[in-house]
Amino acid sequence: MMHPGFPSRFSSDQRPMSDEIIIDVTIYKPKRIPDIYRPPLGLPLNWQDETSGELRSAVFNFFSRQKLPPEEISIVAEYCRHYINAPCWDATGGFQNELAALRQSADSLSTVNEIGQWINSCLEVAIDPF
Repeated sequence: MMHPGFPSRFSSDQRPMSDEIIIDVTIYKPKRIPDIYRPPLGLPLNWQDETSGELRSAVFNFFSRQKLPPEEISIVAEYCRHYINAPCWDATGGFQNELAALRQSADSLSTVNEIGQWINSCLEVAIDPF
């Protein structure tokens, strides 16, 4: 029997087992926190200086242990990435391995618990993002 949508040149063992189609989509989201660091040392921007109010609200909700919607988790995680990637941390020296691990783990922050654990890891090397 012919499967609709597949030409006859496919043998039955080459056809998918079901009609399910899997589509992988990447959605581009512009950065809300720019890759701008304060001279002369390359210090990160302070979360309290953000002007839209989105980050401030999300940070207050995070630390008051309120349930954060995905958009607020996303902006707090984005700020964490901005903070840990500041050039000033490269100049301090002495903890390159820890810094590399913090930078790598910041790229995958997606939950309140992960962010909390990441902040604790920063504090262990005397970096306080908030």
